Amino acid sequence: MDEKNPISEAENQTASTPAEDVKRVRTWLNEYGRPALTVLAIAVVVLLGISVWRNQKESKAAAAAQALFTAQTPEEFQQLALQNASGPTAPLAQLTAGTEFYAQNRFDEALAAYQQFLVAYPDHPLAGDARVGAAASLEALGEYESAAAAYQDFASANRESPLYPQAVMGAARCLEQLHRFDDARILYEDFMADHPDSRWLPQAESGLLFLKKAERAAAASVLPDPVFLSGSLPVVQEQTILMELEPSDAEEGVDGAVVEGEAIEEVSTDAEAVAEIDVPAASE
Repeated sequence: MDEKNPISEAENQTASTPAEDVKRVRTWLNEYGRPALTVLAIAVVVLLGISVWRNQKESKAAAAAQALFTAQTPEEFQQLALQNASGPTAPLAQLTAGTEFYAQNRFDEALAAYQQFLVAYPDHPLAGDARVGAAASLEALGEYESAAAAYQDFASANRESPLYPQAVMGAARCLEQLHRFDDARILYEDFMADHPDSRWLPQAESGLLFLKKAERAAAASVLPDPVFLSGSLPVVQEQTILMELEPSDAEEGVDGAVVEGEAIEEVSTDAEAVAEIDVPAASE
């Protein structure tokens, strides 16, 4: 009596012929294949577009970087910044333009370049450099009040910045030019006390020394300048000698000390002549 294997019978029932598999694939392609292929094609196109865009962007960035290194004049740097204002090299190009203008003593143009940078890139990591550069340009133009304010604004808001010492020194210099010696001294002394190990300490000490000299010079300039008269010692004012000069001084030999002394000498001579005439009359 033959025994049937239940497992073998189940496999025979579930097994499919190759023709049935092909039929299933065709059915799936008819139902889902075309939409799937369409989505796949779109995905491929998008990926290719992104790849091309990235390549073009990298190519432009490389070209801009190359142009940045080959530029020489501030006008060339400004042109690079304008050509691709949103590019990664544009801020550096604009800042470099301001630096080059300043180096060429074109302080008005340097100030304008720094201000353009701050308008276009106010939150850029190099904005601090532009702010200090603008303050330095104002100082070079002799606008000490505005420069001191710009330096101090930056210093008060950026005490941890590497540019902080430069801003403090700049503010002190401008205050010195404005003859605000006490305010300038406070900046130098506070910096020296707060940063005893700073590499800027020698410059602060030197600035304080020059400040003291400027203060003494300013105090000396308040006094009237000496006036040298012909044939006389240096005097402060001619009227001083004339007021202090007594007739007895002329008789004691201070004749000709000043120009007006000649008149005194002539009066003395006339008096002696009168005395000689009166002597005979008195003897008679």
